[in-house]
Amino acid sequence: MSGTTLTRLRGSVRAAWQIVRGVVGETAYETYLEHHRAHHGSEQPMTEREFWRAHIDRKEIDPGSRCC
Repeated sequence: MSGTTLTRLRGSVRAAWQIVRGVVGETAYETYLEHHRAHHGSEQPMTEREFWRAHIDRKEIDPGSRCC
């Protein structure tokens, strides 16, 4: 494989990996931090641990459309 082919392949794999991370919810904290910086800049954001605890608590209270 040539260098440009490998570079494009790596870029495609990286993009696919980011999509997978988004689908499984792994990027939720990163998205929260971006939102927090944009809309609540003067306030301290939750730690990652606090964020996930609140996220799980919300899902327990309002499960939405899940099967179990």
